[in-house]
Amino acid sequence: MENEVCISCQRPKATLNCGICQEPVCKSCAEFLDASSFSFLQKVAEELTHTYYCPACHNAQVAPALESYEKVMDRARETYFFFTTQKRPLPILKKSKESIRVATCDDRNETILRLAFMAAEQGYNAVIQAEVTSEKVRNGGYVKSVWRGVGIPAQVDAEKLEKHSLQ
Repeated sequence: MENEVCISCQRPKATLNCGICQEPVCKSCAEFLDASSFSFLQKVAEELTHTYYCPACHNAQVAPALESYEKVMDRARETYFFFTTQKRPLPILKKSKESIRVATCDDRNETILRLAFMAAEQGYNAVIQAEVTSEKVRNGGYVKSVWRGVGIPAQVDAEKLEKHSLQ
């Protein structure tokens, strides 16, 4: 490894290997990917689980995946969220037959965002009939809350919903 030449800049002493093509790459040329970059995805593709990438592999495979992930995250932040306590009828256009679940989460808001992300990933713009609950868990001398959530992804008529909420 001592005489390895960086695939990008051709300098000697490349100390890292690209996670995809396994070519040697130096620290200054390596593209780093944080382990939490795709934390909301249910299944992360194998090529996105590495830490270091050469610029070519990063531009070809990682960058498009990050861009797609961010688009879904933006849609998730705009997702409508309705709890089971919702009394007013909703203008539902379509709803999923399968409910979505978040088993364990440290925070209530993150649980809601994870449910919204799953709905946005499936192409829906709302989560209906949602329940978010917490349970206190004792770990030695510490007590913390573990959050769980369940809901049904749905497509609601945003125009009608906005019109009714203004009245």
